[in-house]
Amino acid sequence: MRTRVFVTLAALLLACGPDFELQSEIRRVRVLGIRAEPPELVLDPDTGALPGPMTFSALAVTPDARPVTVSYALCRFNGNPYDGRCPGVNGVALPDGMLSLQDPNVQVVLQEALVAANPNGGGTPNPDDPRTREALEKGIPLFVGYEASDGSGTPEGTERGVRQVLVRSTTAPNQNPAVADILWNDATLTGPLPLDAEVVFRPVLTEGSLELYTAEDGPRTEQVFYSWFATGDGEVKEFRSQEPVDNRPGDPTSKYETPATPQRITVYVVARDGRGGVGWLSRDVDVGP
Repeated sequence: MRTRVFVTLAALLLACGPDFELQSEIRRVRVLGIRAEPPELVLDPDTGALPGPMTFSALAVTPDARPVTVSYALCRFNGNPYDGRCPGVNGVALPDGMLSLQDPNVQVVLQEALVAANPNGGGTPNPDDPRTREALEKGIPLFVGYEASDGSGTPEGTERGVRQVLVRSTTAPNQNPAVADILWNDATLTGPLPLDAEVVFRPVLTEGSLELYTAEDGPRTEQVFYSWFATGDGEVKEFRSQEPVDNRPGDPTSKYETPATPQRITVYVVARDGRGGVGWLSRDVDVGP
């Protein structure tokens, strides 16, 4: 047991060495965000009408702007969606990144999800049971696996992961936030940025991105949070930032230390509303003369 602990600690120390990749760095194929449109599959509680298709798109990037292909699959409930087999043998392929409840193969997985979330037990949820309605109001999770690849067949050229979406009964469906701009010195980020200096970026959301919704403790405004990334040799000092809302503190800005040598970089900001909504924006900018 002691040997195993020492091996684990040694691996951790090695991972934290000079080659350790920061979350904000882009050294390989990275998927910075997966956006579903719409962000949830909504069942109308009044009519019972089924939702239309959901389409997935990815912010998949590389250090040198190589093209990246992303494939998607709806993960089955007869295994662990995070075991690396979805996409693969444990997933239903979603051509063109589209999830449609009209697809018979998708309907099989949806039935598995309903059974897994059935508060009544058994294989057929009772739609008239208050517990079933409560489960649908909270949302029943589906898991969508993705694989991003630059075609090189190398570990650095591939990333796999899982994105959760909800099937929910509501008359107020969530919408994706949208980032309208990235500011530097209160103006659109265009550059050039100074060499070897600390600068501050600020995201600007489109009007209506901060939605009002009903939480368990009453009406609330979404507190959108951001993830920041950049190519090149600079360093993002604040990977996370968030909007202040409803007397909840926050600071949406992020500090960035520019490279010491002239180069062209790309800055990315990904916005998430904490309810499945995702949006992003990128800016290409020169550093130095």
